Amino acid sequence: MQTQLLDKYRKANLKVYAVWFNMMPADSRAKWPATLLTDSRAIHKWDEPKTIGQWFAPYTPTMRAQLSDGSAWSDGAVLWDAYLLYGVDATWNETPTGLIHWGRTIVAGRETLRQDFERLFGGAQ
Repeated sequence: MQTQLLDKYRKANLKVYAVWFNMMPADSRAKWPATLLTDSRAIHKWDEPKTIGQWFAPYTPTMRAQLSDGSAWSDGAVLWDAYLLYGVDATWNETPTGLIHWGRTIVAGRETLRQDFERLFGGAQ
């Protein structure tokens, strides 16, 4: 994401919220690679109780139409290793609106994310 999208679209008006938490045995805050996502537009949060992943998981059935090609989701209790791309018209009240695409895993959905960036920010390189 850093080199393929954020570095390429340095002038794009966007915000990245990276929420990290333990899901796999090797995951830990101490092992989190701080050099993975260094763009100044990225805000990093550590969510030990997985609050954000647990909040989004029940909404995934209503978001199924926006699931990116190559992605997979089996309605788990925690949404993780995922991206959610919202448009400029998104509103965040009780539930967010304006979802363009989401992908799980991030790697599996990267081509759709790349295409969305090109469509949204193509001239902002």
